[in-house]
This record gives sequence, C-alpha cells and structure tokens, in this order.
Amino acid sequence: MSARKALLLAGAAALLLVAGSLALLDWMEGPAQASSGPTDAPVAGGATGPGATAGGAPSLPEAPPDPLPLITAPDIGARPSAAAIVPWDQVPMASRLGELGRELAAPTNAALKSARATIESCFEEDRQLRAKRPAPIVDPDNPPTGPAVLVLQLESRAGGLDVVAATVESLGTSTRELADCACQVLRGWPIPAPAATAGRRYRLKYSLL
Repeated sequence: MSARKALLLAGAAALLLVAGSLALLDWMEGPAQASSGPTDAPVAGGATGPGATAGGAPSLPEAPPDPLPLITAPDIGARPSAAAIVPWDQVPMASRLGELGRELAAPTNAALKSARATIESCFEEDRQLRAKRPAPIVDPDNPPTGPAVLVLQLESRAGGLDVVAATVESLGTSTRELADCACQVLRGWPIPAPAATAGRRYRLKYSLL
C-alpha cells in the first residue's frame, strides 16, 4: 500500500469517528431536553390543587353561623328569649305561644295541656274552699276581670324545655290559693321539644282558665 492510500484511509477513519461521536451526543441530549420541560404548568381552565374550585377560583370555607344575641327582643319574626346567663327579670315576655316559634309553640302547648289536667285538682280544692267562705268583697268601681295570669319561666335544654318557675302576675277573679296551687304543679314541668337547643331562657304568660 502506498503512503498516499494509507493517508486517505486514516483521514476517512477520522471523519467516521467524528461523525459517530456527534451522532451519539445528539442522541443523548434529546431525552434530557424532553425530561427537563415544565412539570407544574397550570391545567387549562384555571388553577388546580387544594382550595381550588372547578372554575379555578380558590374555595372559601363556610362561615360559622352567627351566635344568638344575649337578648332577642320580641320583634316580628324573632323569638323573645335570652341567654341562660341573663337575669329572669330581663328576659323578654311572650304574651302568646305563637311568639315562641313553630318549633317550640306546638310542643309547649301540648305539655301545658297535659299540665292543665293535673291542675284540675287545684280547681276542685278551690271550689270546696269557696263553698265554705263568704263571697269576697268586690270594689264596684274596679271589679276584677278574667282568671289569674301566671308567668312561666322556661329554660331550654337539648331536646326540650323546663318550667323552672311560675309566678302570679295578676289574680283577676281567681283566688290566691288556686293560683299558688297551679304554680306548684307547673314548677319543674318538662316540655319535650326536639328542636330546642340548650342555653336559652323564655318567659310566657299563662292564663289560668
């Protein structure tokens, strides 16, 4: 082999080696570039992840319900009541059962009707006492009208109310004995009311019919 042919063969081999090296480098850089692309790109339609909604805006936690005020005045649509820490003389007065609200009025009415059957014994004792006494002296200019009116103090608990006390607001045509006897019967009377929650006080007028 001549020196010229040997030189040509050596040059061709060198060119092949360089071409192979370049091809190998190009092949190795391709996967690296593909794997180094952005991985946290936002998904079309908005942000994703905790606290995001389908529309992309972060969801807000639900606000807790507003606590009842210490005293709820007997306005339209509001139940006259007070927190259990409020003195009884500051608790608003409900003149009618309906002012307690539908959830409490119906069970309270049912419980007081049951108590009225027990109070009947007070009426019987009062009739016997009246038969033995002279007729009371009545002021002709200011005669009493209507039966005695009691004030019931109601305190709520989970699932019910309790008549913690009963006082006489006015006697009317009733006797003191009858009113006191009825107060004793009503004191501590339970009122089942599934919608009741603990910690509220109510005052309710109750006519001793």
